[in-house]
Formats: sequence, C-alpha cells, structure tokens
Amino acid sequence: MNSDSLIEISLIIKNEFVEPVSYVFKKFSDYDFVISEDIEFNPDENEIRPKPDLLTIKSYLEDDTNQDDKLSSIQGALALIRIVSEVPDLIIKKIYKKDWLEQKFPSINIGEKFIITNDKDALSKSKILIKINPGLGFGTGHHPTTKMMLEKMENLKFYNKKILDFGCGSGILSIAAKKLGAKTVTALEIDDLAINSAKENIKFSNLSDIDIRHASIEHLPKSYKFDIILANISSNIIINFSELIYSRLLKGGLLLCSGILSSDMDKTIEKLKSSEFIILDSVQEEDWCCLELRIA
Repeated sequence: MNSDSLIEISLIIKNEFVEPVSYVFKKFSDYDFVISEDIEFNPDENEIRPKPDLLTIKSYLEDDTNQDDKLSSIQGALALIRIVSEVPDLIIKKIYKKDWLEQKFPSINIGEKFIITNDKDALSKSKILIKINPGLGFGTGHHPTTKMMLEKMENLKFYNKKILDFGCGSGILSIAAKKLGAKTVTALEIDDLAINSAKENIKFSNLSDIDIRHASIEHLPKSYKFDIILANISSNIIINFSELIYSRLLKGGLLLCSGILSSDMDKTIEKLKSSEFIILDSVQEEDWCCLELRIA
C-alpha cells in the first residue's frame, strides 16, 4: 500500500446520470463521491444560477492491493448503466494525498443566505459560510436535495430551536442549522465515513457544539424532543420511520425532508399524512422533491 497516494476516478456526465453513477462510486470506493460543476454567476448582481449541461463526479480509492478489484467492480457496474445511458469512459489517475488535501472547489451559492466553500480563510459580511474540509470526498451541496433543503431552511426560524438532523451525512445541514441560530443540534448517522466527514466539516466551520452520534433515530432516549427535524435521506427511511419521527417532534414541530424521488413523492406524502403530519409545502427540482410538514 502506498500511503502517500490515492487513485482518483472521475466522470464528466449529464445531470440525469448523476444518481446511478454516484451510487456506484459510493458502493465501491473508499471515499464518498464529490460533485462539481463548471459555472460562473454572481448572485449579488441578481444573476440567476445557470443549470449546467455537464457535471463532474469524482471519488477516490486507496492506492493498495485491493484497488484492481474495486476498479473492476466499478467498471462492471458502469457497463450495465451504459446499456441504457450514455456514460463516458472512466478517468483514472494517481494523485498525492498532499495535493488532495489542498484541492479547491468553486464556492457554491445556495439561496439568499448560504455559501458552501472549502476556503478556510473565506469571509462574507452578508452570507452564512458553510466551510467544507477540502480533503474529504463527500457531498458538497451540489445535489438538488441538499440545495432544496438549504433553500427551505433559510426561510424557517431556527433561533433558539432544538434541531435533529436525521442522517446527517457530511454535516452540511447541521452546520447550517447551528449558524441559523439553533439552540441545540443533534446529528445522527450510521455510516462511519460520513461521521468522520461531518466531524471534520464541523471543525472546519469553526463549530464545536453539534452533538454528532453514531446512531439512528430509534436509538435516542424517548425524552428527546425537537422543534425541527431535518431528514435528507431516502423515501423508504422516511416512510418506515414516519411515526417515530412524529413522536420526536414537540407540539407544532416541523419536519423538513428530501432525498425523495419525484416518482416516490405521492406514496411518501400518503404515508406521512396517515401518520398525522400536515403538509405545508412541496418543491421539486430535477427528479427530486423536498417536503415541509408539521404536527398539530
């Protein structure tokens, strides 16, 4: 094993192919995927964020004796995707970890309030900065579900509220909630890689008071109740845990959830309504939707 280097894999693909490719990268890589887009616009000049035709998706493998098997699995899965989709050849190159740790990605403006950046020295007088460790190949806010969640969050009242981030991933939503003034933020995740990523990103954003736990919602003490629950996870998890999510909300509490494919929206809403949630709003972007709900 070469401890000084990594194997970088990448594809430049159309937006609609991101989901199957990202699943393959996440399943077989040693690090999670990161998505970037080559766009330029200035939201401070009221420019509208353009929708790129192509995105770059990257992930990383350890430079060790297992890399050939992992690459074979990835290539095999991509071959299956190519039966129904136009996916180009995989780009493979060796990089040094030192360079990886120093990599930069363009800052992402989301909504009216947020900038996601991996520039530790970045400053803004008018925006909320979410700083992401550049050495972590994890979600950076490009995915429509993260974007919709943040756009909804900036219009909710977080000040002095108790927040649960159910399936926190890289910690972006937890960081946003805390920077919006939340009193407490409890972040739950069961993936070890995601937990490490979230911890590093919380530290990178100069925060220390987010309670991140290797746990799922059913593991929390029954006394734990929240004003707002954030759940950017799959529709199956939202459906399966809908009653438990309801029980963890304080009176009048809100659920903001995404990770729901548009094709699954109706059945997800039906289940949430049967669990006595009240639907306040729904938004859709590309093949994804985001729901805002409350309890009585």
